Amino acid sequence: MKNFVKENLVLIVGLTFPLLLILIFFASTVIPKLMSPPPQYEMLFTTKQYDYQNKTDYLINFSVKNQKLMVKVNKNENKDRSYDLTRLMAYDAKADTVREITVDISKAIATAADGAVVLQETENMTIDTAMVSPDGYRLDGPHYGGGGMVGGLFGGGYRDSGFRLRKGSIGYKIPHTQQHYYYNQVQFVGWVIKK
Repeated sequence: MKNFVKENLVLIVGLTFPLLLILIFFASTVIPKLMSPPPQYEMLFTTKQYDYQNKTDYLINFSVKNQKLMVKVNKNENKDRSYDLTRLMAYDAKADTVREITVDISKAIATAADGAVVLQETENMTIDTAMVSPDGYRLDGPHYGGGGMVGGLFGGGYRDSGFRLRKGSIGYKIPHTQQHYYYNQVQFVGWVIKK
């Protein structure tokens, strides 16, 4: 056995070194996540949905006032209307789920004369608009990385790391649950600190 190791040292190192690197990278990403609690607060954000069959009749704007989510709906008077619909989403990192909070536009229009009104679907929520959540997480935007020369040769190309909730070296990627949503247009709204 000793002779085999001596004669094939380069081969053994060549095979074990990549495996060792994989284990180190795996441990450096998984262990901190296991040792730290996941984000405790849901994050509200807006994104766009492209609906090629229907033009947008109303423009929806969200804001937070006195820790309540407000919605303002305006008739879209632009003759060159887009097909992008604004959607309100909530990300729960503990369950690793994204859900849409459906806005009843007819109710929002009926209750608002000219201004913004409390969004009825979220009226029981208390929302914090600080960039950092009370437990220390923040929304981190997508990073695009090139595959380099070797990656380019083997089809690596550019990749999008997506939006994440990040705290130090710990990150929770917001999953793409609906492929037709433009997650590269995520707009932070706030943290749900009380339901």
